[in-house]
Amino acid sequence: MGLFDFIKKDKKDKKNKKEDKTIDFTSNDNISPEDLKLAKEKRLKNDSRTKEDILKDETFREIAMNHSNRNNRIAAVMEMKSQDVLEDLAMDNKDRYVRTISASRITDPNILEELAYNAKYSDVRQIAFDKLGKVNHVLGEIAKYDKKGKDRLSAVREIDDELVLMDLCLNAKDQKVRMLAIEKIHNNQILAEILRNSSDNKISNKIINKESFSDEEILSDIAKSNEYDKFIRVEALNKLDNNQNNETIKEIAFNEMDEHVCSAAIEKLDFEDDLVEIALNSRYSSFRIKATEKIKNEDILKEIALNDTDKFVRIEAIKHVKNENIIKEIYLQEKDSFVRSEAIKNINSLVNLIDISIKDDDLIVAKNALNKAISNKENYIDNGYDIQDFENLLKNVANESKHEEISKLAINNIEDENLLIEISKESIYSGCQLEAVSKIKSENLLADIVKSNNDSNIRSNAIRRIKDKKILEDIAISGEYSDARIESISKVKNQEILVDLAYNDKDSKIRESACKNIQTVSVLDDIAIKDEDKYVREVAKKRSALLKK
Repeated sequence: MGLFDFIKKDKKDKKNKKEDKTIDFTSNDNISPEDLKLAKEKRLKNDSRTKEDILKDETFREIAMNHSNRNNRIAAVMEMKSQDVLEDLAMDNKDRYVRTISASRITDPNILEELAYNAKYSDVRQIAFDKLGKVNHVLGEIAKYDKKGKDRLSAVREIDDELVLMDLCLNAKDQKVRMLAIEKIHNNQILAEILRNSSDNKISNKIINKESFSDEEILSDIAKSNEYDKFIRVEALNKLDNNQNNETIKEIAFNEMDEHVCSAAIEKLDFEDDLVEIALNSRYSSFRIKATEKIKNEDILKEIALNDTDKFVRIEAIKHVKNENIIKEIYLQEKDSFVRSEAIKNINSLVNLIDISIKDDDLIVAKNALNKAISNKENYIDNGYDIQDFENLLKNVANESKHEEISKLAINNIEDENLLIEISKESIYSGCQLEAVSKIKSENLLADIVKSNNDSNIRSNAIRRIKDKKILEDIAISGEYSDARIESISKVKNQEILVDLAYNDKDSKIRESACKNIQTVSVLDDIAIKDEDKYVREVAKKRSALLKK
């Protein structure tokens, strides 16, 4: 057994013993500089050359390294006897002929092994591997370093040593070489080792998606080990059989710190008790959310929704609760408006939605509730409510909501004009009263508003939309409010009514307004003389003068 065989044996003995099936991945490792030095010292102690031979070899070394003529450098190499001097030249000499001829003259297997793993240039490594009978390694050197791509790929196709193929997957610069190499590897331990060390995502994906990569023990080790990339661990977890690896999956779900890996493990948990334990007790909200996603027990979901400190966990719990009584209870206790809005998504009772739109302090929450009620109008009408019931509830919102915007939204969805009249009288918001009036189309109803509503803005809004001359005349004659009567008079054309108002109405403002539309000069002249109010007389006089032009 050579010196390097003993060095390697000593290295292996220091490692933890594994089962026979375990691959020693150090077999492709380079020999360390310390081992190189130790081996050379050992050989030199047993050097059998004479002093004359040593002196000659040193002279030849000088010529081989420094002579200006290549033929002389090569000739010097051919004269050397020392395997160690030849090794020195083969290890890193820039002259291709010097280093390759030096390597070809070496017969010591230990030195060849040194060169095979440590020589600077690929051509020397190929020679060393070839002389050692390691054909796969020679092909590996070609696959990694040959200038022609087709030769690199041809070399890969000839390699049947999966450790050499692993080296290509990890170290070849040509991705085509790496991908072809991975296709030829089937040993799950080797594939796992590549996953541990490769930075090529395509290689990693190729391995994970290999049908043959299915060893449960290896997949379990990958899933548990943070030596692997988190995404690789997730893929390994996803390939694990739940029945065979339930304890592993549970261990990861309960103890893993990485969010991606832990979430994948939680996703694979089958027992609700385990999910509940995580949902109620995990320190990390993202893990609690993931566990909550899979819980079906509504009592547990209620507990989470009522008590979890993270609003997104509470929201996740709410999503899976179907019992509306539980949802309403959660809504009533929830302080966060965003969570209350999420609760509304699972509330379908029209009465509950109307109640929320009236009482909730948050505009967005109230709006979400009312919008849901309005969007489901047809469903409510098909299931027991008539249109009058529905609009009566909207009237309550219009009159009572804490938010003017919500009141207006309710008004915009009411068609019953009698309800709109009620809102115009009862709403706590003047803007909503006007909004209700603006939706009324019946001029008779508008006339009633003009005659009876005590808000001048509302009266003005109503009268501006009345076109019927009879209604306008009636308001002008018998309206309760002078502002409404004056606005009506401005639209009245009936001269008989106008003259009567100008002569007989008790309100001077009404008489002024009537004078402005009278067409008879004599009447105006008469009023300009006889009316008791000077402003009426002035208006009549100016109107008369205008008509006389």
